[in-house]
Amino acid sequence: MRLPEHLRSTSFRLAAVYAVLFVVSVLVIMGTTYVAATAEMQSIIRSSVTQDLDAFRAAFQTGGAVALRNSVQDRSENAADDRFYLLIGPQDAVLSGDLPRAAWIEGWADRKLSGRIVDASPDLKQAAAQNSDHEVRLFSQGEVMGGLKVMAGRNSHILDETQEIMVSALLWGGLATTLLALVGGYLVSIGPTRRVDAIAATTRHIVSGRLDLRLPVSGRRDELDRLAADINEMLARIEGLMENLKQVSTDIAHDLRTPLARLRQGLEAVRVRPSGMAALEAAIDGAVAETDAIIATFNALLRISQIEAGARRERFGPVDLSALAERLVDVYGEVAADEGHRLDAQIRPGIRVEGDADLLTQMIANLLENAINHVPAPGRITLGLGTDEGTPVLDVADDGPGIPEAERKKVFRRLYRLDRSRTTPGSGLGLALVAAIAELHGATVTALDNAPGLRMRVTFAPPIRQAPTRAPGDYETV
Repeated sequence: MRLPEHLRSTSFRLAAVYAVLFVVSVLVIMGTTYVAATAEMQSIIRSSVTQDLDAFRAAFQTGGAVALRNSVQDRSENAADDRFYLLIGPQDAVLSGDLPRAAWIEGWADRKLSGRIVDASPDLKQAAAQNSDHEVRLFSQGEVMGGLKVMAGRNSHILDETQEIMVSALLWGGLATTLLALVGGYLVSIGPTRRVDAIAATTRHIVSGRLDLRLPVSGRRDELDRLAADINEMLARIEGLMENLKQVSTDIAHDLRTPLARLRQGLEAVRVRPSGMAALEAAIDGAVAETDAIIATFNALLRISQIEAGARRERFGPVDLSALAERLVDVYGEVAADEGHRLDAQIRPGIRVEGDADLLTQMIANLLENAINHVPAPGRITLGLGTDEGTPVLDVADDGPGIPEAERKKVFRRLYRLDRSRTTPGSGLGLALVAAIAELHGATVTALDNAPGLRMRVTFAPPIRQAPTRAPGDYETV
């Protein structure tokens, strides 16, 4: 038979294991108590019997048989209900005591007296009547002194009753502990099981295509909440990747359709209207150019995917971002001047980050090229590098037309281009590559209004080492 779901949960199994351990602990403690209490009570009874025999020996040594008889007689008459004595003469005649002759046994003995022996003694019958089972258990010591047999005993039935009570308590306590532990484990497992059921139900919806759903978090900050939070972060990442994949698929189909159509039309025109070798060579050159552009687009897409997969993270190391930015300003200063722009720099020295120098170079180069290509001449472009509360911040600002606020997040998507930019060179992958490199380095890139123009800001994680040359927090605005 299949157990209910709550009884098959990990929480209940764990509670059951602890219940078993707790029950075993209770049994060990109570068992130890049982053994110790039994030994202590037996020691008390044995000591009391030993004292009686010591007194009888002393009487016998002092006054012989007469003194021994008087001592037994005196103790028998003044003894408590649980104390019994017996003195047997040389001819097996009972000389004194309240036990029948059949009760005699030499040495130490712990036995349950038969009904015949109990019925032969009024004192034994009275003691038996006080017991729940109407029996007498005699713990005794018998010794021969001269020709006499003397024995002292105690009714140890109270020890038996105590042992029975302790065994009963042991069994009932263990049973109650087991039941309480199992019931407690069941109740404790209900909450986690319900939470796991909720997580499983949400997961099934996610598998069916609802990537916008997230696992429930109770706010208790326990292991299930931590697991749900980690999975939610993973789901957010997967949702973003899936959206990017859909967007890239659509954009590839849209953006590559035009160059492929131009390629086909050029080749078709040459095939339909052959115009000589010069026209053929021109058509071939155009086809090669279109093909190179398409290949470049796919190479850029592949590079972005590799960067997003973290393939270059093993090449990370300390990078002097200030020196790197200075070199790029030197290189692109002439490029900007050729396009009718002016490239300025406001770079604080000594700023270092952890990363891949080649990728960081490409990121800054893409930002500079993006500004040079899309800002109408003459324009002013500024590369700034400073810190904001100890965090490195890189800005590439221009005074061009800027980007509408509604479009600023979209420009980091692959193959996305503004309408006014579709006539300029490029595939719409430059800023997507910038975003991928920034994410790989734990940085964020945002498009801001430069009033007028556009400011691309890259905010890095705190640096591994900072060589301050100015007051902390003194960030140069560009």
